[in-house]
Amino acid sequence: MTPANSPRVGIDFGTSSSALAIADGDGHVRFAQLPTLGVLGPSWRTLLFFEPDEQPRGQPIQYTAGGEAIAAYLECMGEGRLMQSFKTHLTTESLGRTTIAQHTIGLDDMIALYLLRLRQRAEENLRMPIGAVTIGRPVRFAGGRTASDDTLAAERLLAAARVAGFHDARLELEPVAAAHHYERTLTRPELALVADFGAGTTDFCLMRMGPTGHGSARARDIVGTGGVGAAGDDLDAALIENLVCPALGKGSTYVEMGTERPIPGSYYYKLARWHHLPFLAGSRVRAELERLRRGARHPDRIAALMHIIDTNGAFHLHKAVERTKVELSRRPQANFDFSDGEIELHTSVSRRAFEGWIAPVTAAIAACLDDTLARSGVSADEVDCVFMTGGTAFVPAVRALFEARFGAAKLRSGDELMSIASGLALCAAA
Repeated sequence: MTPANSPRVGIDFGTSSSALAIADGDGHVRFAQLPTLGVLGPSWRTLLFFEPDEQPRGQPIQYTAGGEAIAAYLECMGEGRLMQSFKTHLTTESLGRTTIAQHTIGLDDMIALYLLRLRQRAEENLRMPIGAVTIGRPVRFAGGRTASDDTLAAERLLAAARVAGFHDARLELEPVAAAHHYERTLTRPELALVADFGAGTTDFCLMRMGPTGHGSARARDIVGTGGVGAAGDDLDAALIENLVCPALGKGSTYVEMGTERPIPGSYYYKLARWHHLPFLAGSRVRAELERLRRGARHPDRIAALMHIIDTNGAFHLHKAVERTKVELSRRPQANFDFSDGEIELHTSVSRRAFEGWIAPVTAAIAACLDDTLARSGVSADEVDCVFMTGGTAFVPAVRALFEARFGAAKLRSGDELMSIASGLALCAAA
């Protein structure tokens, strides 16, 4: 049992990675150092790994989380169940449960298991019990269409945190947390726009800030907020669908009963998106793909898709795509390389082509930005600065949207990957 007077920490529970931090009375922020492949670091991949063969009957479910899950997955050569992107499903009530040996678990269980292990590893590293937490949440949860969807997602996240051992769990908007982090750098009052680019959502917060801050009562300082389910994962998905999936059969055809039909695109849609990968597992999908392979014009491509699914190779595929995306933020041309022993995919891609593929994503972000300003009754000229946080802040096409509206001189960045956790720790300590 965690003591009721244990310190409050901040957790950035992200779609792809998470972090836990704590701030002292002087505003100094310390991050829990978490293990990944033998190295300690401030962020942990948001994923779980289960070995069905390592589940003793009558015992609680056995699992690994974060960086430890990556190590277990690699050690098992792709066998077992790798679960990720749980946050993306928080607005989905109809999501069923999955079976791991004799256990059945649902989304809420997965989030609780992950937060429990995160808390345990943070306690070991920080050498203190942790029972109170402020967790970041997006302005609009991914997949949410109504206010009630967002309310449902928030309630589920809080409930999972309590199951994980946080006796006092609260939520704070992620862009507001980023504002707390940014505010420490100010020497004068500003009307700032915080743009938080996550993996699953992009969120905006217009907020009045100053060098002295305003403690924990910040509601009156928030001028407006907005959010959209268009973000970093969608950029990765665009690369996979256009760069990789054609080599796996997308756009090809198969012949059945004398009729030529297109290979269904649903398999490639799921392959390109972290949170849909579990839906490709199972005997039914494999039987469908085997039927398609037998009649395919290019059976080797369908066989390659089946191989990636069977070996959990999508994890490595997504990492390779992420490397290409990062390279395209630095240079006008990048190489994509993926190899797993049986499949070799090597090609190049231009930034111009990439920007064409992601145009619907950047258009959605731009529309949400403009809507946030309009609903707040604030013009771009009235905004003193724009603090951009998150990995997508590095993408030139995204940055160009903000330069066009506010001018390059107003754009600020720094600690793009850790500012949310830092701000949540400061919120928690206020």
